[in-house]
Amino acid sequence: MEKFTLKSLCVFAFSFVLLSCENESEATSPFTVSDSKNFGTAPGTCEVIEFDGYNQIETGAGAITTVYSEGTPVRVSAQLRSNKGDYQNTNAAILYNTSQPDAKNKNFITPNKEAIRPMGHVLTAGKVHGKSTAIYNQGSRVEMDFAAMGSINLKAIHVLDITEDEADSKLELLDKNGRVIKTFKLPVTGAYGATRLNTGDTPGVAKIRVTFGGEGKRAGSGAIDVIEFCRS
Repeated sequence: MEKFTLKSLCVFAFSFVLLSCENESEATSPFTVSDSKNFGTAPGTCEVIEFDGYNQIETGAGAITTVYSEGTPVRVSAQLRSNKGDYQNTNAAILYNTSQPDAKNKNFITPNKEAIRPMGHVLTAGKVHGKSTAIYNQGSRVEMDFAAMGSINLKAIHVLDITEDEADSKLELLDKNGRVIKTFKLPVTGAYGATRLNTGDTPGVAKIRVTFGGEGKRAGSGAIDVIEFCRS
C-alpha cells in the first residue's frame, strides 16, 4: 500500500487545478487532434488544409483526388517510382491513419517521442488494401494543385517520417506556368517523427510537389499534413 505523502497531496491539488482550467481553454488538452494539429501554425495563416474531416475530400479508385479548402478544390495526386526510376501514371495518393497503422508500419503511430502531437490522417503515396492502407517505401512524389485559387502564399507544411537516408527528399514550389520558384530540403524528422517546415510565406505558388527519396532511387517514403497558406 502506498503512503499518502505531502508530495501526493501536492500532485493531486495540481491535477485538480489543471482539470478546472480545462473548460476555460482547450489549450490545456494538448493531445486532442482537433486542437493540436493547428498548434504552432504561422501567425496570419488564413487557411489550413488537414485530412481528418475538417476539409471535404473526394476519392477515385481508392485514391485521394481532391481536398477542399473553404469550398475551393485543391487537386491531389501521387505517383509511385518504378523500377526504372521514373514514375507510374496511376494516382497513388492515400490518407494514412497514424492512429491505426498497418502491420508493416506498426510503429508509425502518433503521438510518439518524435511526434509529440497526434497527427491522425496524413497525406502520402501508397496502396489501399480493402479497409487498410500501406505506405509505399520505394520512392514517390505527392502533388497538390492550387490552380483553382489562382495562387497562394505558402507559409508552412508539416513533414513526417523522413530518416537520414531520405535526406535528399525535397519540397518544390511551382508557379502557374509549372516553373519551380523555390526548393526546400525536407527536414530529417527521424523514423515516424514529425516537424514543421517553414516556407517563408512564399508567394505565387500554384502547386506544391513533395518528393520522397532522391530522384531515381528505389527507396524513400514519408508524409505531409497541415498545409498553412493564404490566397494571393
